[in-house]
Amino acid sequence: MAQCVQSVQELVQDSFTPMVAVLCSETAERMSRKNRLSFAELLRPFCRLTSEGHIRDPNNVLQSVKGLRISVNGLCPSLKPPSSTLTPAQRQVLHHIVLSSQPQEGAVSSISAGDYQLSFSGTTPWFEAYREAFLQTMPSSEHEFLNHYLACLLVVSSSETVPFEQFLKLSQEQHQIQHSGEYSSPKWFIPNTLKYYVLLHDVSQGDDHRAETVFEDMKQKYGSQGCYLLKINSRSEGPSDQDQMPDPWSQYLHKSYLHSPVSAPPPISVFFANSTKEHKRLTRFCLVYVCGYTGRGHDISSYSITSGAPGGHGACLTLNDHDRIRQFIQEFTFRGLLPHVEKNIRQLNDQLVSRKGLSRSLFTATKKWFGGGKAPEKSVAEPKSTTGLLYPPEAPELQIRKMADLCFLVQHYELAYSCYHTAKKDFLSDQAMLYAAGALEMAAVSAFLQPGAPRPYPAHYMDTAIQTYKDTCRNMVLAERCTLLSVDILKSQGKYAEAATLLIKMTSEDSDLRSALLLEQAAHCFVNMKTPMVRKFAFHMILAGHRFSKAGQRRHALRCYCQAMQVYQDRGWSLAEDHINFTIGRQSFTLQQTEKAVDAFKVILEKESQQTATQQGAFLREYLYVFKVSEGLSELPLPCIDSSATRVYFGPERRPAEGEKQAATHVSLDQEYDQDTATMWCQLELQLVCAANKGAAPSAFQPAQYCLHSQTDNLRRPLAVLQGQSNPHTRMCSLTAGCALQKQTMNIRVDFYWPMPICTANSRFICHHVCDLKLYSSHP
Repeated sequence: MAQCVQSVQELVQDSFTPMVAVLCSETAERMSRKNRLSFAELLRPFCRLTSEGHIRDPNNVLQSVKGLRISVNGLCPSLKPPSSTLTPAQRQVLHHIVLSSQPQEGAVSSISAGDYQLSFSGTTPWFEAYREAFLQTMPSSEHEFLNHYLACLLVVSSSETVPFEQFLKLSQEQHQIQHSGEYSSPKWFIPNTLKYYVLLHDVSQGDDHRAETVFEDMKQKYGSQGCYLLKINSRSEGPSDQDQMPDPWSQYLHKSYLHSPVSAPPPISVFFANSTKEHKRLTRFCLVYVCGYTGRGHDISSYSITSGAPGGHGACLTLNDHDRIRQFIQEFTFRGLLPHVEKNIRQLNDQLVSRKGLSRSLFTATKKWFGGGKAPEKSVAEPKSTTGLLYPPEAPELQIRKMADLCFLVQHYELAYSCYHTAKKDFLSDQAMLYAAGALEMAAVSAFLQPGAPRPYPAHYMDTAIQTYKDTCRNMVLAERCTLLSVDILKSQGKYAEAATLLIKMTSEDSDLRSALLLEQAAHCFVNMKTPMVRKFAFHMILAGHRFSKAGQRRHALRCYCQAMQVYQDRGWSLAEDHINFTIGRQSFTLQQTEKAVDAFKVILEKESQQTATQQGAFLREYLYVFKVSEGLSELPLPCIDSSATRVYFGPERRPAEGEKQAATHVSLDQEYDQDTATMWCQLELQLVCAANKGAAPSAFQPAQYCLHSQTDNLRRPLAVLQGQSNPHTRMCSLTAGCALQKQTMNIRVDFYWPMPICTANSRFICHHVCDLKLYSSHP
């Protein structure tokens, strides 16, 4: 793989984060929208903790939590069950993310492998952006809890007449969403979800004294660790040009709705941040396609392209407001979320320990001896699926998985690995393959992330999980996630060959974009080995370019073909070189890079080729079309006539049929010239003329020349009879050209200029004669 900005540890920690939902009153949401942001978007740049947190495990051992990041999203319930595949809207967003990301200037790596000198992009920011966005799109699933919500922020404005009524209303709404059974998403981690009460105060317009009074009442009712007073909008109007505030939100906004269902409102300003004009049309399509509705506070017509301009977010916030938001996240996490997680880990551990008594052990032994059914604590009528058993929520196997996920989210990887390993055995015993694959995947990641690496990375766990996801569960999304994590881990250990194998296995026909990205990363794996495999790098770059082209990513396709050309150029791979140049020409022309397109097609026509005449005719037609629509470009590379090899034969070239006698003549068009033989024939002709003229030749006599070429005396005027079509003249021209010209007869108008002896010395007779000009290639 190419070099990545994030380490594998940072990638995993940012991909699996504690999920927090946000539920706002209308007044609080309007207060946030002054900054062209929802409340959840407002918090997002500040969701990574800058200080270290701590929890105690069930053995009362203190565990540190470093660099924790939480994921905050608006609560958008949906009746539609989550799909195991990406929605068309999510695919469109991923496509746009890759399309808008191009190589960084100056980020070029050069390597020497044998006699190869390669220069290519050392980083692939488009792949990293895709990977990050993809991991944010993971739909919630019943077999794991990593992307289930742990807590919910209930946000009410301090300007409400009765804030506590609004808090009660929001609390009941959250309870109904979670427990009514009407909604399929979002999913919740535990039944007793943490509710954290936030009083949002507008400093520029609100009453500070009233806000403080309401907050004191909140502390009395909800506890000092269950509520917070957040003050924002210290600036009543946007900053002037001389006092422009930083905009830390732009880089986070494209992730805002990746967790949301299609019916959820996306952060409209995301796509326009750092967007060029060429992407705005596609962006507008994405917004209309994803939104497709107008909801409370989310009318798409209210958004404009200018909302994504630099400085367009947080216009009413000062740096002090930024610090207040950051402090709020710290307080919520340290005093609310982490104690809540610690408490639930202890409770789950106590439940599991109590269930590991006689009944569990006796049941396990009975099932082993007699092949019994499920444990007594499960329901009698157990549903089945194509991926195996479906556990009820209270099943002890799911409680173990839930505890493992909690430990993993707070970086207690040792305890998480132990729980995953235990759950894996139970799932495999029950043939619950989807659950087993999930446990194997996370057990492998937990083993790798354990500090001090007490055990080697179990790559075979990941291989089994990927195969199960693909073949048994038919879930390509989970298989892709597993592959991305495993490849990054293998790459960090220098195992590029194994990483390339995983990437290639994950390519398929269901997604050209995914296959193109993975093939490109496989190519980088080959070239980053201790002994670079340059030809495999080039081959997989060609495959990646082909899939990029099918996915509509023409710029990336062109880049892949150009990088592969470094390997095939001037190496004797003429057919491959022709194919690459032809594709580069087409892609360049499509991208309106006409000069580059002409240069690519010109290379095909100028060099000696082994292509068939039909294929080269197609190359020539493509080139002529590009040349026709282009202006001010290089000259057309027409075939060159080799004048030294040109011959002119006076009279018809006689080629007798099989069995026919050859005419008695010493001259033929393709005869090799011999000076001695020519002199002998001239002397014989002179003797014949002398004998016919009584011993003396006429003063105007000159030997007849039936064939002119570079070795004959061409200064003398030849004698020949021109009489219409009865005495044609044949010319043979040797052409030097890149294309293998088809040996066909072409009607060409030829102007002959012959001096006539009956005219004056300065006069010339011009004969326009249409003849057959036979063209032969100068190479086989």
